[in-house]
Amino acid sequence: MGALIALTAAQEWADTADEIWIEGDSAITIADLHQKARGHPPDRAMAQISALFDSFKAHRISHVYSAANSAADFVASFSCLDNTEWRRGMSLLLDFCALLNEDRTFCT
Repeated sequence: MGALIALTAAQEWADTADEIWIEGDSAITIADLHQKARGHPPDRAMAQISALFDSFKAHRISHVYSAANSAADFVASFSCLDNTEWRRGMSLLLDFCALLNEDRTFCT
């Protein structure tokens, strides 16, 4: 469901983004997403994900360990504590920007 929510939220960038990259720490979910990407959606949610992937020029799906994806953990934790909606153009929290930079440079 996290991938479905993320792809739905990312739709406003589909016409300008070259690619979308979905990362997750659940090996089972990532395997399901790869299977879906090959045209075999096993259920309704995966069929929706497939359609959303098709709206982007390209997509990437990869497994990462939790320790290497602290930005995603921050967003999930923050979203549970606050009713913040992440939107294009909004100012990002400094803590989140630092985590993004660490993840980008593989410093976690």
